[in-house]
Amino acid sequence: MLNRIRQFRAAFLLVLASALVFWPISYWLPLGEYLGVLNTAEYADYQLPLKSIVVIYLIFFILNLVTAGVTATRMNYRVKFWLAIIPAGILLVVPFLMTIPVAMKFSNRNYFEVLGALYRLFRYTQPALLAMAFICTFLAVGLNVLAALVIGKSAEVDKVQGKIRTRYFIYGGVSVLIFALVVTLGSINAAKRSLDRSACNVYAALPLPKLDSEVSNFLSELLVIGQSAGNDSVKQSFANFSLISRQYNALLDTEVDDATLNQYALQTAAAKDKVTELCSEFAVK
Repeated sequence: MLNRIRQFRAAFLLVLASALVFWPISYWLPLGEYLGVLNTAEYADYQLPLKSIVVIYLIFFILNLVTAGVTATRMNYRVKFWLAIIPAGILLVVPFLMTIPVAMKFSNRNYFEVLGALYRLFRYTQPALLAMAFICTFLAVGLNVLAALVIGKSAEVDKVQGKIRTRYFIYGGVSVLIFALVVTLGSINAAKRSLDRSACNVYAALPLPKLDSEVSNFLSELLVIGQSAGNDSVKQSFANFSLISRQYNALLDTEVDDATLNQYALQTAAAKDKVTELCSEFAVK
């Protein structure tokens, strides 16, 4: 009975590891769109390592779920052990190895600078995002190793008493529910980020008005772009930029005092800087 319980525990660890690794994966969704970006000439020099690392993360995510299901079968425990340990080793080692050829092209930069720059192309454009991606990866690898060790202690899959089996089925249901919640929330956030990225790209390509008569249309475009964004913070930033800019532009045709005009000028600049700051996260396609 103890061996079967260990198998259940190992399955929980594997599911949790997949949930953790989904966080960095979520930044590549929709996957087809991101792979399309990697196929562009801009990424030509880094296509092989980038695509290979993406595939490694996806294989780890999927294979963990398969292995978690396999733990309920009478398959030899050694096979289950290697199904848990091999993907963990590949995920831990191969991305660092694939960075070496890229680092060799930049002799004036140390390895870790190149590693950080390469991972920035995975859309982890802020230090906090990069740190979180590595933390999730290392934790997922650690959970897989722990699961493999637990499986290694279970030479045979024996029977479990009815009450204990029911209890662990409940545990399993809760684990699956947590996993589904993590993936759902991650997918929703990924969809919102995709809309934010699209809005910021449209904004970056928007030509500045050259004539006074074009200002009103430009500010209306800002409002439309903001409404197409996904996250409320981005929507609100574009709306504020459009509104304050419109107020400032209207004051230019009045006899308002210089102090008030300067105040609105500063507010307009601050609103623009806020949009620039939020869109900087999506500077990497």
